[in-house]
Amino acid sequence: MINQFTKGLNAYGQFWDMVRTHWVEFLPIFTNMHEPLSRSTFRDLFQIHWSKSGTKKREAEEETIHYWELVLKMIEDKKPKAPQNDLHFEEILAFITGAGEVPPLGFSPKPSIHFYQPEQRGCRLPFANTCMMGLFLPRVVKDEVELYRMLLRAIRDSAVFGRT
Repeated sequence: MINQFTKGLNAYGQFWDMVRTHWVEFLPIFTNMHEPLSRSTFRDLFQIHWSKSGTKKREAEEETIHYWELVLKMIEDKKPKAPQNDLHFEEILAFITGAGEVPPLGFSPKPSIHFYQPEQRGCRLPFANTCMMGLFLPRVVKDEVELYRMLLRAIRDSAVFGRT
């Protein structure tokens, strides 16, 4: 079986010979090298879709992103302390993309952050669209604790691709 596999790969431009010669470069593809996400790695995954600069919407979006950064810091610092209230970067990533880890070759296109105007009555939670790999955050948030709680509730109350 292994001989068939390697012959099959070599049938496409001597691919197996290239893998054997440059095996270090192929390690991330052929082995599970999953490492936990850091705050900076997680933050760098996203492209932010801003409103026009100088508008009230843009100001509100910049404030929301400030709180988003503080939420990411809370997660990195493992606050709050109660395990049932802990969010993890991998859990947020699965909520947004459907993938609990970054693929070996990354995401193409990058996951994105968009904004919505909260309704005047009630509370619309942040939401995600896994097809476009987009997270939608409210433009108006009081502080990072409110955003954290909203994200926690949105993620925990959603179906997460059959995970338990």
